[in-house]
Amino acid sequence: MRVDEIMTEDVATVGVKSSVAACARVMLRKGAGSVVVTSDRRPVGIVTESDILRAGVSSDTPFSSIPTRAIMSHPIKWVRPDSTTRMAAQKMRDGRVKKLVVVDGADMVGIVTATDIAFHVSDVARGVGEMMELKSKWESDRRFR
Repeated sequence: MRVDEIMTEDVATVGVKSSVAACARVMLRKGAGSVVVTSDRRPVGIVTESDILRAGVSSDTPFSSIPTRAIMSHPIKWVRPDSTTRMAAQKMRDGRVKKLVVVDGADMVGIVTATDIAFHVSDVARGVGEMMELKSKWESDRRFR
């Protein structure tokens, strides 16, 4: 299966000049676990829920006073939309990340997460199980012998 079949196209984003408070607001509003940081509509970094928690614990500063640029991970880890989910999972493992920005040329077209891949794998496994059940039924049905 390809990344573009399971990715999320509506990516939560914030500008590079935003604050950590803005990141948190966008995540809450969109129900997202991360925001992609953009400059001139190009992805330049990513901020995750964990990054925000670390910022909150490590500083005694209001989130509105912490610049996004200070906590974002960069450069971004990315994958092409026509890449396989196996390749994406390998990139996540190698890069020790749970999210990859999906980039087509210079344009961000989505985001794929470890959760997306896990759901895909469980759907495939369930489908294989159902096919095996059908095969057993067909093989035991005397009409098909």
